[in-house]
Order: sequence, then C-alpha cells, then structure tokens
Amino acid sequence: MRIIFTFCLFSVFSIYAQELPTSDSLRTIETQAISIIGLQTNFIGGSATRISPAQLEKLNQNDINKVLRSVPGVQIRDEEGFGLRPNIGMRGTPVNRSAKITLMEDGILIAPAPYADPSAYYFPTFARIASLEVLKGSSQIKHGPYTIGGALNLHSTKIPLQFSAFGQGSYGSYGMNQERFWVGETKGQLSYLFELNRVAASGFKQLDGGGNTGFDRRDFLGKIRWQSVSKAKVQQSLQLKILHTEEQSNETYLGLTYSDFIANPLRRYAGTQKDQLNLWHNHLILQHVLRPLKSLQISSSAYLTKTFRDWGRAYSFGTKSINTILSDPLTELQAYNIMTGKTDGDVIFRSAARTYFTRGVQTYANYEFKTSAVLNKLELGFRLHQDLASRYGTQSTYYMNSAIMLLTDGGEQGNQENQIRAGLSFASFLNYKLEWQKWGLSAGVRNERIILRMENFGNSDFSRSGSSKTTAQNNIFEWLPGASLDYRINAEQLLFVGAHKGFSPPGMPSANSANQARAEKAINYEIGYRYCTNRNQIQAVIFRSAYQNLLGSDNISGGGAGSGEQFNAGQANIQGFEFSLQKQIQLNEVSIPIQANYTYTQAVFSETFVNGGGDWGSGLINIGDQIPFITPHLLGMSAGAETKSCSAILSANYVSATRIKPSQGALVVPAPNQSYASVNCIPAYLLLDLSIQYQLTAAWKGCFSVQNLTNNLNAVANLPQGYRSTMPRAFILGFKLQL
Repeated sequence: MRIIFTFCLFSVFSIYAQELPTSDSLRTIETQAISIIGLQTNFIGGSATRISPAQLEKLNQNDINKVLRSVPGVQIRDEEGFGLRPNIGMRGTPVNRSAKITLMEDGILIAPAPYADPSAYYFPTFARIASLEVLKGSSQIKHGPYTIGGALNLHSTKIPLQFSAFGQGSYGSYGMNQERFWVGETKGQLSYLFELNRVAASGFKQLDGGGNTGFDRRDFLGKIRWQSVSKAKVQQSLQLKILHTEEQSNETYLGLTYSDFIANPLRRYAGTQKDQLNLWHNHLILQHVLRPLKSLQISSSAYLTKTFRDWGRAYSFGTKSINTILSDPLTELQAYNIMTGKTDGDVIFRSAARTYFTRGVQTYANYEFKTSAVLNKLELGFRLHQDLASRYGTQSTYYMNSAIMLLTDGGEQGNQENQIRAGLSFASFLNYKLEWQKWGLSAGVRNERIILRMENFGNSDFSRSGSSKTTAQNNIFEWLPGASLDYRINAEQLLFVGAHKGFSPPGMPSANSANQARAEKAINYEIGYRYCTNRNQIQAVIFRSAYQNLLGSDNISGGGAGSGEQFNAGQANIQGFEFSLQKQIQLNEVSIPIQANYTYTQAVFSETFVNGGGDWGSGLINIGDQIPFITPHLLGMSAGAETKSCSAILSANYVSATRIKPSQGALVVPAPNQSYASVNCIPAYLLLDLSIQYQLTAAWKGCFSVQNLTNNLNAVANLPQGYRSTMPRAFILGFKLQL
C-alpha cells in the first residue's frame, strides 16, 4: 500500500482527462481541456449531457439552477433566487447543498470537504464558467466518491490560441450587475490567461425597516501553461491554475409564514437584519499531460484548496426556535412579534465559522490498442485525497429594541460547536472497453478506501487543548463494479444498457458506535436510446436505483436541527424516465433551435422505520411513503430564432407539486386554513425566461434578458425555514466586447 501511495504522490497524475488526441499537434494535449465526457457524447455507453460555450452565451444566464433545468434527470431546489449555493440532486439523490453528487471544476473535486463535510457551501461563480458536463450511469464510477446520482463538471475559461481579450458589463433590476474581463494568449511554448469577474446585487427581498439583501462576489483566475513544441518526440504540457473567490452576502435561512407570504412574498423579517455570509475560497492546481506514445496519454494533477465561510443567522426569538414559531405563529405570538420587530425581546444569534482544507494528487492513464477487429481502451486511475473541516460555532445574544437588534453578549468562539472533521481517502479505478463491429462493452471497478475522523473539543474548550475532547473514527472499504453494453444501430443511433454499484460516504463519524451511519449503497440500472446528428439529438433513458441503505441527514439548510449528522434510513427504490430533444430547423436565413426535456421520478421508502430526526422529521416512516424533496415531474422547453446578427431564446420550466414530508396519499398544499405542520407539499409552478443577443459590430454585442417573464411569485420552497419565492421579474441589459 505504501508503494502505491508513494507512486501517487510523485506521479501527480489526474484521474480525469480528455479523450485521446487525434493528431500530433501541440494543442491536442492542452491541460485546460479536462473533460469527463470527451469530445463527443453520441456514442458514450451511458447518459451524458454537455452544454457548450455557445449555448451558455446565448442564454446570458448567471444562475446555474436555470441552466441545469434543461438537463434531464437533474433535480433543483431554489433557495435565495440568485443560484449562489445551488441545491442539486441527480436521479433522486437528495438536493440539499448538492452533497450527494460529485462536483468538479476542470476535473478536480471542488466541494469544500467532499469526504468529511460534503455540503457545498462554496460553489464556483457560474458567471465565469465557460461550459459544463453532466454524467450519469455506469460510466461515472470513474468520477467518485458520489456515484449513485451523477457527476457535474464545470469548465473554466480556456486559454485562447492567439491573443484575445473579452469584456462584459451588465446592469439590471434589484441592482444586479456584472463586470467581467479576461485576456489571454498562446505564444510559442508559453500561454497565459488572466480573468477578473464581479457579480453583485442589492437584493430583491424587502427587509423590515430597510436594508441591503443582496450580495457581492468577486473572482480572480490565472492560468500559465508551458507546452512542448509540435515536433517533440514526447508531447507534454504543464499548467498552473490559481483561483481566488470572495463573497459577502446579506443572506438568511429564514423565510416567511404562509400568511405573510401571501401578503408579501418578498418580505424579510426584522429579525434577519444581522444575517450575513462571509466567504472566501482559494485553490491552486498544477496539471500535467504527457503523451509518451501515440496510443498512451497520462494526465496529472496536484491540488490544494482552502475555503472559509462564516454564516451568521438568527437562531431563536424569545427562547422559541424558528421552526416552533413558523409552525404556530398565533400560539407563539410574542416570539413572532420579536421576530418581526413589533415587540422587544432577546434574539439568540449563531454564527458558523468553518475553515475547509483539501489537498490531493491524482493519476489517470488512457491506453488504446487494436487487436484483430477489436478496438481496446484501457483506463487506470488513482487519487490520494485529504480534506478537513474546522468548525467553530459561536452563540451570541442580541436584544430587539424598537425593531433594531443590539448586541448584548458576543459569546466565546466555539461555545456552540467546536470540532474538527477529517477525511483521508485512496480511490482507484480500472476500466476496460472493447469495440467490435457495432458492439461496445465497458466494464470497470472502483475502489474507495476512506478513513473519517471526528474530534469534538466540547463547547467550553475554546483553545482546543483537548481537556474534554471526544473522538470517533470510521473506516470504509468498498469495491464498486459497473458495466455497460451498447449497440450502434447505425452512424446516428445507439442503444445502451448499464448497471453499477453506487456509493456515498457516510459522513461524520459518531462517538456512539450504535449511532454510526453506514455508507450509502445502491444498485443502479439504466437502459437508453440515443439519436444524434448535426441538427437533431434525442435521448431517452429508463433508470432505477435500488438502495440497500439510504442515508438521511440533519442540516438546517434541509429543515433539520443542524447537527450535520447522517443516519440510516434503510431500503428505498428510486426509478424514472428521462427524455431530451434538441432540434435545429432552418428557414432561409433564420435558424430555429428547439429544445425539450422531461424527467419523471418515483422515489419511495421500501421499508418501515422510525426516523431519528433531521431533514425528514421525527416519527414513523411507512413503507410506500414518498421520499420528500424529489419532484415527480420536471419539464423544460425552449425555442428561439437565430440569424447571423441576432438570437432570441424563450425558455420555460415546469416543476410539479413536490412533497416536503415523507407521506403518501392526498397532497396538502399551503393555504390560509392549513397549519404549517399539516402541509406536505409545495404546489407546482412555471417559470419563463427570455434572452436576446444582437451583434452590434464585429467586436461588440448587446444582450438583454428578462428573468421570470410572468412575474410568478408562487412558493418554490419551504426550506430552509419558511416559505420563499424565486426572484421576481427582472430586466438585465449588457454589452460584450471580444477582441
């Protein structure tokens, strides 16, 4: 084992890479083009979707939630309206903080601590993302650790092949604005790219007493690359990537009671006036690509990241918890009046300072050879990864005085939470694919060796001397096989079927071994059809995940108490159907792109158990109860018109009624005569967006968009705490300069 670890440390290879180059040119081995899908998706033996730079540019969309709604099989829960911290699930995995999917940027894990503390409170600024990929099915065993739902890979701006510069500025409703600039060049063997991006808003929520409810996020990205000359016998390139992100958001977890939501869905209570998130993120990545033989490519990465976030939020009013107040504001009228600033009283405030560290090295080798009539592809990868989350939760006290919160006790740092969560993993995979005539067979296995460790220093050992420390450790060892078979009907059509064993790490260890959560596992199946030409694409997939052990969690962002613990929920079945269509119609000089996607998901518990709390509440959960927060029907459609100088796209997204509690039978939606506790679903809603782009000159483009065209302010969520709407109708005007 030590030999393998040493090999990984000094090889510094990457587990994710592009497909084998098709020529000997210098640019075919760029380190920046780290793709989990490859150059084409039409003959991948599994579900895959790529959204290209050209598609993203036409959408003019800074909210990843709205872009991902065009991908079948992806579940989204809106939260703050800007898409800063998206809640993403795939094929029925929980959506809360995107904790159950594999998140990557340029092929590198980007969740703050994907093994030890996976909730993605940091998410890359989507305004600077150039393209993205979504991979589901058995192919994703190469892209763990979360292999039940799927993987999302975001691509940063590429280094241009010649000197180029880009500038963008926009301004719109609610103070929304973006300023972006990048410059890059490839000259000889050296290349560079430097990018600055800022996106901000004053906010659309209306705080009692007034105040900013928006955010300000800024990014700096730098890339420097060296590459061998095109005539070199051994082709290689080496790239250094540096990213710094910082954000300040006047954001809250607290929504509204339903009666207040009906009166004004954009209202924010006076008790949230001090709620604020401060965040910064740094990462450093060294990537190397080596092609010693024409049929062999080795890709390499070493990475180091550090993330800090401190989200301070009101926790209780007049000794009453927020959930208690929301459940029955009439009974808890005094606490409700403190929350709304009508009555003076104590406010308990909690900040959650967390510092995350990750570091790792990865290796990936891709070898292709032909024997007789069979084309063979062999892929081998390793990753040694370490992450850590240092959590300091501090409780302080304010006094609500005439609707103004005054600090009365700042508290000691760590008096509410004081612990370290750490994870060490060694992941490896081997995958073999053969292609014979019209058949393709891919079989592989992934291995995860994980050590998770928790150190809890208690709420009085502020210096972490260890005087009252408790520890817990959990060792996980899993083999995860998978296979797929595909048949090429002709050059345009493909049938595929796949099965794989999916896996999710069990989260923080428990000091009480009886409460120790086991790793989440599921046997996953899919069968699909794909049709692909230059103008038309169709994909239809039936999927099923048979969970042997479903995991629940306890997070405030998901409606729980906030312990962060995971717990076993037994067996479950999630199955459904995905369909997507893309069609390009040409009418003289006008091109009409049409896109549609539909997802049906049925998610049910398949055994009866007593739930211990968290996101699904406490009490008995019965066999046949539907798993909450998984939307049964998702429908997205878009249509546009494009000429050489102008493009316009109208997008529509329909989200059906979604259960918010484990239940079956009749749906109970929010209503003035319904108690908060009896409501078990959020009603359906439809959102329309419009984007227009016009080529003013050879270098200048003008862009105009309308978000939420019909100003639909229906409730889109009741989480984390109370009802909330999406962003109301917003207009954005901008200009782009490309040199």
